[in-house]
Amino acid sequence: MSSTKRFKLISEDGHEFIISKVALRASKFIVDKLAEAGITEENCETSDPLLIPFHHVLVKQCVDWLNHHQCDAPKTRKIKYKHFSKWDKKFFKMESGELFALLNASHALGIDELMNMGCAVAAELIRGKNVEEIRKIYGIKSDEEQMEELLANGGEGTSTMTFTVEKY
Repeated sequence: MSSTKRFKLISEDGHEFIISKVALRASKFIVDKLAEAGITEENCETSDPLLIPFHHVLVKQCVDWLNHHQCDAPKTRKIKYKHFSKWDKKFFKMESGELFALLNASHALGIDELMNMGCAVAAELIRGKNVEEIRKIYGIKSDEEQMEELLANGGEGTSTMTFTVEKY
């Protein structure tokens, strides 16, 4: 009977989502916030939605993943991309920036299994790539590009620091 109860979530930009207790239990953040708000199975359908501090696109991705994996989320930190189901491979087909936003959201929401799978995807993105290809995938500027940007901004506008260690 508990799986028929639905909890309401709302994204920071006002989109509402419905999720079952079985699906939401994989999110430490949501479970804790529901408890803090006094939202239980008995009052979940009449309570105000729980605010999830992310844009609706990220909340939807997390809710979709939680709903799909409500009974079978991988419980290992060492999951490999090659062992993903077809559904998961399709789910994680996204640009690297979107993947990193999802990793950030899954970490903040305490959805460890989703974060572990996302990390496996991030690792798969760079498998067999050279340094320049990895820089492009992750948007990492070379030292020369960082220096050019620093000089173009008059020496300001960057938080990148380089340290030189001298051997004695």
